[in-house]
Amino acid sequence: MLNKRDNITLDRRHIYIVPTKAGFGLVLALCIMLLGSMNYNNSMGYALTFLLASMALVSILHTHRTLLGLRIELGKVAPVFLGEIAQFQLWLDNRGKATRNALVWQHKNSEQAEILMDIVADKRVSLNIPVVTERRGRVFLGRLSVHSEFPLGLFHAWSNIDFYASTLVYPKPLGHRNLPLGQLLENTGEGSPRDGGGDDFIGYRDYKEGDSPRHIDWKAVARGQAWMIKQFGGLSSASVWLTWDDVSMLNNVEAALSQLCLWVLLADSQGAEYGLKIPNCTLEPNSGELHRELCLKSLALYGITEEKS
Repeated sequence: MLNKRDNITLDRRHIYIVPTKAGFGLVLALCIMLLGSMNYNNSMGYALTFLLASMALVSILHTHRTLLGLRIELGKVAPVFLGEIAQFQLWLDNRGKATRNALVWQHKNSEQAEILMDIVADKRVSLNIPVVTERRGRVFLGRLSVHSEFPLGLFHAWSNIDFYASTLVYPKPLGHRNLPLGQLLENTGEGSPRDGGGDDFIGYRDYKEGDSPRHIDWKAVARGQAWMIKQFGGLSSASVWLTWDDVSMLNNVEAALSQLCLWVLLADSQGAEYGLKIPNCTLEPNSGELHRELCLKSLALYGITEEKS
């Protein structure tokens, strides 16, 4: 097994090979043919037996060389939300080498049982390993295996690889889409945004009789969802705090983190300045991609001690 951080090259010490069921069957058949040839002193039987045996021995070299010298480099992997598939990118460098056929990649947590591919000669190709996310925090690529039975299927060559690769899994954004406007008023000293009185989208509320049809989310209605009213206001000029107190009534840590995650995405999409205040973490109001990623990372790792490799 190879343990590397960002790249490995498969060498002889880490490639293992054993006969397949077909290979054991061939060995048994060759033994029977050899005994028959010896019993009847049949020269043609000897010739056929040794010809097949030599072909089997040569196939061992071809199967082994299918993996030997393959360079595997770790590529990019983007953060995902809980329930999404994390795509770990690998680069397979076959430059200066012959074509490699019927490589089978396996990962225990992948949504695909096997990924079969050929790598043509003198090429560098990309391979994405889809990994299922089951909890927030970090998801690790972990052990990856590659094997091949090319060309005759008589021998099985494989290698196991452990990459120190991971990505963040953010909480799943769930909850109601109304930002905590009380915090906006409290922390900025400004009036609260007016319902329908500005250009910035600030969330949804339930439909009430007499609401303007212009503010109904007709796309949601067409999908069979509940009737919701889009709310607009002057949020972009204000700062809003997203705090643990705003979600304390949920009485569930994961639900609270999901609600805060949704609010972070909503505030960011509206161009607002927003701060995050949760136990043991306070991020002052700001805006932009970097601030959004810091907030989402804080939510993803809340209550989790990161392992140091």
